Amino acid sequence: MRILVRIMCILVLSQNVLAFQQTDNKERQVSQQSQKLVEALKSESLENTLSLFCDEATLLPEYHKSLIGKSKISAYYSKFFEKTSTSKFSKEAFEILPLGEYFVELGTFEHLYKTPSGKDFQYVGKYLTYWEFDSDNPPKIMAHIWGASNYFETENLNFISVPVSDSKAVKPSTKWEKDIEEIRKFVYDAVFTGDSKRQMKTYADDATYMTYYDPPFVGKDKIAAYFDAHYNPDFQMDSLMTKSVKVIDMGKYALKFGEYYVGWTWEGQPSYIEGKGLTLYKKMEDGSIKIYRQMINHSVPASPKE
Repeated sequence: MRILVRIMCILVLSQNVLAFQQTDNKERQVSQQSQKLVEALKSESLENTLSLFCDEATLLPEYHKSLIGKSKISAYYSKFFEKTSTSKFSKEAFEILPLGEYFVELGTFEHLYKTPSGKDFQYVGKYLTYWEFDSDNPPKIMAHIWGASNYFETENLNFISVPVSDSKAVKPSTKWEKDIEEIRKFVYDAVFTGDSKRQMKTYADDATYMTYYDPPFVGKDKIAAYFDAHYNPDFQMDSLMTKSVKVIDMGKYALKFGEYYVGWTWEGQPSYIEGKGLTLYKKMEDGSIKIYRQMINHSVPASPKE
């Protein structure tokens, strides 16, 4: 009996060690592929850049609507490389999380380039990348979003336009889609009324939130402080639209591709903004679902309503 117990313990231990080694190896591959993206963008190589993306990948650039598929992504980077001249590009991951066949990478970047007007621009920000493994092949980018960590003038980036179709909202049918839709409605009410405490009920204690014009907020306390300061009682929100356009089931996790529209009036001037984001939800031990990792950016600059 003792021998059988020992054998079972050895087998379990061996399986755990093997799983750890496989995860560690995949994380190493993610880091290697991530560095290839750095080199591709630094050298302005369209071919090398596209080779790192899945065929149906989604690119979520700052100041542009989401681009789905390699042809749209190719058009974006082709125009960017044509209109700019890169002198430096670097990025550093501060977290790489295993999610089964997916890995999510969070980090910061610095991009120095000449704008179409010939101006030197230092673009400093953060990014969130979802990598997907297919068999034994190196991982490829399934979704990639980035945004500045401080305010900058829009003309330094808002010079690319790739035609895209409007996205349709998901009609919830799966368990994950239905759960995420309930959270979306809950957050909608909190945002529209400026209730930060209500909104924070949807975040995990160890959540990370990355929004426009700010560095990453790591931990629920820092996220709460941001929302407390963000909601202005003198700010009149006229309209709000949020929608889920895609949900990917990752087992214990789910990834939502979302979009939003906000209309407001400030000092008598009606204005609006459009944006998008990636939200990773996690099923907690008590069965509840919380926002675990989230990043949003603007699809168009804040603009006055005509």
